[in-house]
Amino acid sequence: MKKKKKNKKGEVALGLGAIMVVFIAVLVGVVLFQTIAQETGVATSTVAVANESLGAAAVNDTAQYLTAYTDISSLVVYNETGDALVPSTNYTATANVVYNGNAAWRIVPSTTSDLKSIWQISGTAKPTGYVDDAGARAMANLIPLFFALAIAIVALVPTLRNEVLSRLGK
Repeated sequence: MKKKKKNKKGEVALGLGAIMVVFIAVLVGVVLFQTIAQETGVATSTVAVANESLGAAAVNDTAQYLTAYTDISSLVVYNETGDALVPSTNYTATANVVYNGNAAWRIVPSTTSDLKSIWQISGTAKPTGYVDDAGARAMANLIPLFFALAIAIVALVPTLRNEVLSRLGK
């Protein structure tokens, strides 16, 4: 009795289909990975602020808000030209203030302040959306790592299960 020849067209198509699914899944995963990594970096990193302008002249007891930051440490305040340091007794700084529905950082010049120009702020700031808790920051940094592992698993498991590499001669 003659052996029937096996039709291998279906096997090749199955291998090609698996390759296409893996390719699309990895492509979408890499695009999402980039976004996840960027947002995680923003949420877990402080930024250096240098000569950030308050935008309006520092007038007695008129609050100024920086909405890009929720807290600024190592605060240094200069006058508009940057040549005179404003003493800390001439203002009150408050972190995590709600301003127009958003978290912000507020500075209020004292009534005794003689420096009535636009002030410039320098220091280390926590941007809006910063994760304050150290444990939460550590967990947030694990998210991109595990997502990258998931992309690798999505790429390798179907490839190895369908023996695609052996069919390609590898």
